[in-house]
Amino acid sequence: MSRGPVVVLGGGVAGLASAYYLARAGFPVTVVERAPVLGGLCGSFQSNGFTLDHGPHKLYSVVPGILDEIRALLGDRLIEHKKKNRIRLLGRYLDYPLSLGNLLPLLGPVRAGRLGLGYAGAVAGGLMGAEPRTYEEYILRRFGRGVYELVFEPLAWKVWGDPRQLSADLARARIPSGGAAELILRLLKLKETTADDDAPFFYYPRGGFGVFPDRLAEEIRAAGGRTVTGATVKRLDRDGARVTGVEIVRDGTIERLPCETLVSSIPIHSLGGLLFPGDAAVAADIARLRLRDLALVYLFLGRDRLVDDHWIFFPERQYPFNRMFEQKSMDPGLGPQGRTAICCDLTCDEGDPVWSAPDDDLVQRCFDALVAAGLAPADSFEGGIVRRFRSFYPMYTVDYKERLTAVYGRLKAAQNLVLTGRLGMFNYNNSDHCLDMGRFIAADMAEGVPPPRIWAGLEERVRTYRIID
Repeated sequence: MSRGPVVVLGGGVAGLASAYYLARAGFPVTVVERAPVLGGLCGSFQSNGFTLDHGPHKLYSVVPGILDEIRALLGDRLIEHKKKNRIRLLGRYLDYPLSLGNLLPLLGPVRAGRLGLGYAGAVAGGLMGAEPRTYEEYILRRFGRGVYELVFEPLAWKVWGDPRQLSADLARARIPSGGAAELILRLLKLKETTADDDAPFFYYPRGGFGVFPDRLAEEIRAAGGRTVTGATVKRLDRDGARVTGVEIVRDGTIERLPCETLVSSIPIHSLGGLLFPGDAAVAADIARLRLRDLALVYLFLGRDRLVDDHWIFFPERQYPFNRMFEQKSMDPGLGPQGRTAICCDLTCDEGDPVWSAPDDDLVQRCFDALVAAGLAPADSFEGGIVRRFRSFYPMYTVDYKERLTAVYGRLKAAQNLVLTGRLGMFNYNNSDHCLDMGRFIAADMAEGVPPPRIWAGLEERVRTYRIID
């Protein structure tokens, strides 16, 4: 079986996972990353005496075999956590997932009655009518208007935008619960929450989440593969329907990488420009796939710890961030004693008020919100930094499937191309799914399955993925 050279575009976890399995299968593989370091948003960095992650990350999976792969890769570096999350609602912090015991006293009899009627209506409505088309319809059908307006609607606006313009597929990926009846059973403790609904534990790599992509890179190199950082892809060489080479520039030097198979985890928008430079029709098709951006605000505080939670959700609009997490809750060794670091994530769009705000303003807004929420003492502030990232969340608009089908049709003109990862496939998935995609790609390539069939198999596979919080 031929083991021709493979070039992987993108050195985040998706690209590294593909290269990891391909190198182990005997393929000569090269990973090309534009940034000076590997890992992408799953990497870690140093600031103000802390090792910091790009937002809260965890290692957990319900995909068969993937947790075993993670354990084998990271071994005794893994810290096992019993997950503890909360959500702030109506001025209180509630354990998440919710339970009837902490929800009813907060709601009071009138609001609880309204939610109950909403549940009843959702149960009845879910038995009839067409399949929901939008995120809003999906939630209303399964949970009723009360829960929708209390939790799901404000959080959707914060993270993805207008829930009336979002596809129901987003809710299916993010909210695996079967609906109101099932949720009621769980609230009443008449049905147990399973690992397919809520992760009871998770792993975290000692030393920062960046240890995970670093270990993948180490194993790639140990198996004879290559990782190239600080490299810009200048051109893709084509011979008819095949990409034959990737021309990169690094430190002013041009290098051509021969390519029998191209695996791309870079944003689908960037790949389109490389495959079809100057083609306005292709660019217009790809531009219709929307992505949201991300601002991460890190606050450095003069306290050893603030909370015991791994992360806390803030659906209510008066808080500028979607959630917060404390870095030392993952690994106490990631910062000095007597000081702590908090990360707040804010979804945004390039050019909007969040994206354009001066760093100091965003830092102050987030700190003031933590003080108002009763989490941070007013005299604890020591400083903060902001990191912004383009193209973080794929936007599942109501017509995204039609848009994605059109773009895939364009890209499949390159018959030795395979896509992978969240941004590469425009699919909402996590790091464990990236491992699974890499494993799937390498296994099929080792069997001689042609790239178009591998891509088609991945399209089917990713439809089964669920985000397990």
